[in-house]
Amino acid sequence: MNPQRAMVIGVLDGVHVGHQALLARAAQGGYRVLAAAFHPHPKTILGHPTPFPLTTWRTRSRELRKQGARVIRLDARSGLLETPALEFIRDLHARQRFSRLVVGQDFRFGHRRSGTAALLQDLGPQLGFEVHVLGDVQVEGERVSSSRIRTALADADLDLANALLGRPYEILGRVRAGQQRGRLLGTPTANLHPQTMLPADGVYVTSSRLPGGRFVPSVSFVGTNPTFGQETRKCETHVLSDPEKAVPDGAGWPLQVAFQARVRGAVRFESPEALQQQIHHDLEVARQHHADHR
Repeated sequence: MNPQRAMVIGVLDGVHVGHQALLARAAQGGYRVLAAAFHPHPKTILGHPTPFPLTTWRTRSRELRKQGARVIRLDARSGLLETPALEFIRDLHARQRFSRLVVGQDFRFGHRRSGTAALLQDLGPQLGFEVHVLGDVQVEGERVSSSRIRTALADADLDLANALLGRPYEILGRVRAGQQRGRLLGTPTANLHPQTMLPADGVYVTSSRLPGGRFVPSVSFVGTNPTFGQETRKCETHVLSDPEKAVPDGAGWPLQVAFQARVRGAVRFESPEALQQQIHHDLEVARQHHADHR
């Protein structure tokens, strides 16, 4: 006999511990979990200011699958945002035939966000599914949310951001050609300009996933490289274990970088020599962190 289906709906950006609580409740009793995630962000379609995403669609889908969910993409460009709340939930139920729906207490859906968790509790018995409304998940006494994670990243509070996510924050992208300054300073780097949010400027202990799927210890700089007067923010990542052999040549290859700890903020150095000296210190700090957290 096939297990009954339970549905979770939302943008689900970040797949943070609040989202994970929804997914865990959905799975209780052996239910098969479906995660219906809006993409792109509805605010983009509505012309509202759109926050930097925490996850690409690829990363979000992967993290949802790690939580045991089958992922359904709700294309926000397809007119879904103009669909009346009752019609939206009725059509989704007709297509997916779930018998349980799990949402947070602030969940909104349908045209002009007219649908609420209370409305779902009224509609569920009529349409043939039970509705579970979860209260806020809190970390350090405050509600977990994607916007709180963005604030923590912008404020250089990586420890809090990772606690809210339940895992290290990561970025994903393809390596771009750089100016080879890192190589000239003895620390060759791979340069990323991701489509997701970068944490606050500074140096971080990271782990990097190279082509082939293996994670290797690394250290990353996020910022504009003030010593050389560059203005474009990016992530420059140096692999700690024999980078000449570990890192592919050229640009265009995929790189995933997970941020584990913050080393320091961004500083403008008076000379390349002063920068090089600081880089060597940063590398030692990163190596020690990796050694302590094996």
